[in-house]
Amino acid sequence: NYLKASAIPFIEERFRADPARRVLLGHSYGGLLGAQILFTDPTLFNAYVLGSPSFWFDARHIMKMEASYARNHRDLPADVFMYIGGYEVPGPSTRNASVDMVGDVRTMEQVLESRSYASLKVQSAVLADEDHLTVAPVGFTRALMAVLPLERQPR
Repeated sequence: NYLKASAIPFIEERFRADPARRVLLGHSYGGLLGAQILFTDPTLFNAYVLGSPSFWFDARHIMKMEASYARNHRDLPADVFMYIGGYEVPGPSTRNASVDMVGDVRTMEQVLESRSYASLKVQSAVLADEDHLTVAPVGFTRALMAVLPLERQPR
């Protein structure tokens, strides 16, 4: 695929990049893409940040991809952090939400945890008072702190 054959080698040849700490960060459809890569080629990245992922797309087809992965694998070697805005639910007090994206993230987290994969670390955060657009900056920051913790230097 393009990421594996072209984009990643290009980046790692030209920039100071650590292949052992490769992170995919995607928001909205980018979060959905991250989940698709997670369930098709999980070792391509060490960590997956799935921000406000559009799991609703194509009648929640991503859940079928997850189930297919689970049928054929006993482990999922990845660090997954999902974030979502608290307003990303339908209702009169929310902003422009037509599907329950918060519920989708919670469901995905529960399903992944139920698989008991030894190498999987999964976390999620529902960020209050944020919608699909405003959640990105705080979500990126929270996620990167979770998947790329500071390395302490010896004194």
